[in-house]
Amino acid sequence: MRIIIDGNTLENRKAGIGHYTYNLIHELADVLGESDKLFVGIRQKLLDKNVELGIKRVPVIKTTERSFSKYMPFSPHWMRGFDIYHQPNYIPHAFHGKIVTTVHDMSHRFFPQYHPRRRVLLLRAFENRLRRATRIITVSEHARGEIVDLLGVPEAKVAVTYEGAGSQYRPLSISDEKRMDLRKKYNLPEQFLLYVGTIEPRKNLERLIEAYYLYKGEVPDSELKLVLAGGKGWLYEGIFARVQELHLEQDIVFTGYVDGEDLPFLYNMAVAFVYPSLYEGFGLPPLEAMSCGTPVISSNTSSIPEVVGEAGILVDPYQVNDLAAAIYKVAGSESLQNELSQKGLERARLFSWKKCAEETLQVYRECMAE
Repeated sequence: MRIIIDGNTLENRKAGIGHYTYNLIHELADVLGESDKLFVGIRQKLLDKNVELGIKRVPVIKTTERSFSKYMPFSPHWMRGFDIYHQPNYIPHAFHGKIVTTVHDMSHRFFPQYHPRRRVLLLRAFENRLRRATRIITVSEHARGEIVDLLGVPEAKVAVTYEGAGSQYRPLSISDEKRMDLRKKYNLPEQFLLYVGTIEPRKNLERLIEAYYLYKGEVPDSELKLVLAGGKGWLYEGIFARVQELHLEQDIVFTGYVDGEDLPFLYNMAVAFVYPSLYEGFGLPPLEAMSCGTPVISSNTSSIPEVVGEAGILVDPYQVNDLAAAIYKVAGSESLQNELSQKGLERARLFSWKKCAEETLQVYRECMAE
């Protein structure tokens, strides 16, 4: 079985779909059978940038077409000779063999206001291409249900392969020197609640800021700050404005993008991790936090309960008072923090990138058997 995976999202392999693609390729290389061959397709333009793609173990097929060519109704010449083509980023090329595509979520359908209009129109226009795929992979049962309902495809056509947290996400012993370096680099306070993700409305950060404001009103002497770690996303301006409106500039820290090697340390240093996102296809940050033993407060919506289970405190993300109460409860109880830490570590062991790769390989084999 000869498999080619579109690897162009590896340009940003530390986050989002690039992160998924990178980990899947690495783990697939370890679980393939003797007669299986895995290749990665990368645009020549991307290779010319000398971007560190991190896939030295897997042969690269250089492609010359422009990025928009996957919207064309014909198969590019470089795709000849393969049995399986896997597109990890929604819209697949036309292809003469078996097509597997990964759909991470359907947020453009439920929250179009949080996406550029051009992207929403493009994804809607090519939903028929998804329907013609041999198999669709998604990352949660919740997302699977949405895909079946919205695209009208048979349930048997959609497979779920949960994501995992990398081995770097684990409880760490952090030296005083390392703590000082990180505090200086990211302007971190001594005690803090942590959010990790893009700074954008879909992550529900304005309500998180309001909940933190209510918590401060209940515990005005608290030294606990709020750290929002991530790069600016779509329509981020209102989030910064809300901090100013509530006069929380001295209590809330925006770190900007956090280097991947630093992120496990931030999880470990946090009193608790708070993730009130309105919608997720999977919700990787709560899993990373649990893997580090950090207590988790998160939403009870979309796929997040599948990931967190009973190992964290789940709240209605639209109810600011509920979110504030959860912060108050966790911040004020060291015993609860310890309990959530242990439950989170146990829960996190259920997920791994190796398991994701094994289940993906099984999808390929089922395609070939048809």
